[in-house]
Amino acid sequence: MPWPAIVRRLGPGRILGLLVVLALIAAIGWAAGFWNTGGDPVSPKAQRVLVHVTDGSSLAGVAEHLQRLGIIRSALYMRLYADLSHNAGDIQAGVYLLSGRQSAAEILRKLVAGEVATRKLTIPEGYTISDIAFLMQAKGIARVSAFVTAAQGFPNPFIPQGGHVRYRLEGYAFPSTYEIPYGSSPTQIADMLFAQWEREFTPAMRREAAAEHLSINAVVTLASMVEREAKLERERPIIAAVFLNRLRLGMPMQSDPTVAYALRRPLDAVSIKDEHYPSPYNTYYSKGLPPGPICNPGLPSIEAVLHPAKVGYLYFYGLPNGSHIFSYTYAQQLAAERAHP
Repeated sequence: MPWPAIVRRLGPGRILGLLVVLALIAAIGWAAGFWNTGGDPVSPKAQRVLVHVTDGSSLAGVAEHLQRLGIIRSALYMRLYADLSHNAGDIQAGVYLLSGRQSAAEILRKLVAGEVATRKLTIPEGYTISDIAFLMQAKGIARVSAFVTAAQGFPNPFIPQGGHVRYRLEGYAFPSTYEIPYGSSPTQIADMLFAQWEREFTPAMRREAAAEHLSINAVVTLASMVEREAKLERERPIIAAVFLNRLRLGMPMQSDPTVAYALRRPLDAVSIKDEHYPSPYNTYYSKGLPPGPICNPGLPSIEAVLHPAKVGYLYFYGLPNGSHIFSYTYAQQLAAERAHP
């Protein structure tokens, strides 16, 4: 039927109503498609991208940026979804690892929760600050020089002011596995390692140290020496007892790992003549404990210092298998050395 005839039969009012209905149907169809697809992942094969969200960034600006990067289908969808879920404006600053494999709703949840991208860092027991610095550089987390600088000037309340220590963070970068957020500065990383140490060194441990008339720094320094000397778990409390017995008698500590630390050399590169090297870290040359720890000890070595074996040994001699011969007198020590050259 020709349009003029349809108009005459239905009348202008009915035609207008029909057009409105058709427009509504089209709008509903578009909206349904928009809500079904606007927030869907872009692609199951999309690569992950690091996205920097700075302080003060608006959701609208971040959504537009994500759409330009091809991470989300629609910035409008993300903004409308945020309004409906009452998350508009609540995004957190940071570096995020995002992908088109994630839905817009999932990405928004990450931004609101502050689930920033991280890199795993595992610090083994006995690592020095220098070891940690090179480990972080190898993982692309921080440059050696930058972390060393942060460790040197770290505001450690347990290191006496004016103490001639190499790194004020040495001994207090707790060995553990960390998730380091992208963009963390060396100072922020140092704070993180120290905060973990403070959690691990409990109030009960501090009371035990005070009961033994040992400062926190003395405990950690002794533990660092035990960490570098002990090869067998069962010998940690015995080695700790030897050092504590020597300390209380005013004897030199005479620990080879302290010489290696003073010289910045591996232990197997230290010779007898190096025992005369002038350094406060060299416990053959300087009496008493070093000014600070020589590595970052784990809990077993700290516990060994706080709960040493009840023995009167004053000497120990290392064997190739990692065990030690313990002696009460220097004559017994010399005999052990002759028997196991």
